[in-house]
Amino acid sequence: MKKTLFALALTGVFAGAAQAQSHVTVYGIVDTGIARQTGKDTYMTHNYESSLGFRGTEDLGNGYKAMFQLEHRLNLNDGTVYGGNPDIDWYGGANVGIGTPFGTFRLGRVDELPTETLRTLDPFNQDSIASMTLSTQRSTHIDNTIRYDSPNLSGLQIGATYSLGKNTKGSDRDNAFVRAGADNDGYAGSVLYDNGIVTLLGNWSRLADSNKSYVWNLGGAYTWGPLRLSLAYEKTHDKGWYNAERSLSENSGVADSSLINGVASKMDNWILGLNYRIGQGTFKAAFNYVKVKDVNGMSLADGGNYWNGHSSADLKKYAIGYTYDLSKRTSLYGMVAYTDYENEAISNFFNGSGYNEDSVTGVQIGITHKF
Repeated sequence: MKKTLFALALTGVFAGAAQAQSHVTVYGIVDTGIARQTGKDTYMTHNYESSLGFRGTEDLGNGYKAMFQLEHRLNLNDGTVYGGNPDIDWYGGANVGIGTPFGTFRLGRVDELPTETLRTLDPFNQDSIASMTLSTQRSTHIDNTIRYDSPNLSGLQIGATYSLGKNTKGSDRDNAFVRAGADNDGYAGSVLYDNGIVTLLGNWSRLADSNKSYVWNLGGAYTWGPLRLSLAYEKTHDKGWYNAERSLSENSGVADSSLINGVASKMDNWILGLNYRIGQGTFKAAFNYVKVKDVNGMSLADGGNYWNGHSSADLKKYAIGYTYDLSKRTSLYGMVAYTDYENEAISNFFNGSGYNEDSVTGVQIGITHKF
């Protein structure tokens, strides 16, 4: 109740600020729909994460400006906090910064560069049942971070982040992951070129407190009028930790204590995408191929291990969808996705212990409104 009152009071403060200052913007997305997948009951989910945000700037003169962002995320179907952690009020971002002629500097909770750029090459924006398969080290936002974005130089932009790990000299020094040496700082670099027709990008990232796990990706897109084709590749080397938590927390049991109580793996991820604009609608299609190998530390509650005898396994995912724009702000969407798992090992890897379908078909429909 206190948190709800606090949020309402804070919203009122910013609403008043928005009226008094022309450089404060209130924005957001409300989205929900219905989905059904093999092995699951019908449920409500989203195509875009619902959000409520506040963004502001102040002109400091001589090409300099101050800026801030506060963005809350929620599950629209039941009103709960998105991300599963009620202690994070501003899941979508909470930062303050300075814009200069030499680039922008922000501090706090910010978008992670590899996710921010790579998801533009997935026709389904790495969301919904049709999303490309996500890396076990993927993060949409990162905490305790300094982020730099260069000016846009004829379509070319460079970005970099540095994230502080846990305080190993303070209250966190006795945590298991600290004793195991998984408390590294994080950093990332990004290069993006986009002139409206050609898009090229490359990223490298190491999340903080991940036992120095890393991800890198490359990709590009080309646009011919209403048609856009995209292709991307991502490599993940997961050493068993994700932001100081087990990499695959939904899986039970640990087979190898030398893996620091986590699930280590390597993943190769390809996606080929298509967007085609037709009048007020957009047709979308994607093919996603994923190979997972060198999996260690993953076991079942009964002590079994699906990966015994398997050095690698793959999946193939096919997805099509259509979005119809009722207006500039409101759209309807529908999509169908089919995933073919090579064996139970990789099905269990991505879906959790006990969900061992050889193939999964999903259907989703819904509505999005942006403001």
